[in-house]
Order: sequence, then structure tokens, then C-alpha cells
Amino acid sequence: MNAMWSLQLALCTLSALSLSSAGESKARSCNEVRQAYSAKGFSLLNVPHQEISGEHLRVCPQGYTCCTSEMEDKLNQQSKVEFEDLVKEKSHIMRTTFITGHKKFDAIYCPEYPKDEIIHSSSAVLH
Repeated sequence: MNAMWSLQLALCTLSALSLSSAGESKARSCNEVRQAYSAKGFSLLNVPHQEISGEHLRVCPQGYTCCTSEMEDKLNQQSKVEFEDLVKEKSHIMRTTFITGHKKFDAIYCPEYPKDEIIHSSSAVLH
């Protein structure tokens, strides 16, 4: 969830900074967007210095914007990686609990154990 929130926040920031000049015919500087994008650790090679037409974009504003399709792709990829890492981290406890329960179940009901031990183990667990 944090990763998705990060992407939404980054895109909203880029959008807000890009939309700040809506209605003006003169292209505005993209310095603020460049700083925000750079702060996320990305290269500024594909970030315009002045607003460009965004009609080809999927997420960023389609009017005049400082966002490029390369920027959208990089932010999307970063968000995906962050989201997957977060899911792995948060699901680790659940996986560990499941594996532990599975091992206990196998230890109690595994056919390799004598029946007396299975009955004793299951009654101890159930009481």
C-alpha cells in the first residue's frame, strides 16, 4: 500500500506542478518537477526543462506538462517494485505461521509416528 501511495503522491505532485500553468500560453519551467523527480533518485536526462504536450500520456496530465512517458514508466516500475517488496515483507509473518502450523500438523498426524503417540499428541494439543 505504501508503494501505491508513493506512486500516487509522486504523480499528483508532478501533475500539480505541471498544471500550475493551465491557461497560460507561455511554456513554464519544469525546475520544481525536475527537483522532485531527482529527489526520488531518477536521472534528469528525460525530464524536460519546459512544459511539453502530454496528449500521449496515460497517467500524467494530457495538457501541457513536465511529465514524459519515460517518467511515467520509471515511476510505475518503482511503484511496482516497492509494492511487491512491501507485500513480501508483510506476508512473511503469515507464511511463517502457516509453515509452523503445517509442521505441527504433520508431526501430530504423520503416519510414520506410532498411533499411541498420535493420540497422545492430539489430545495434548486439543486440551
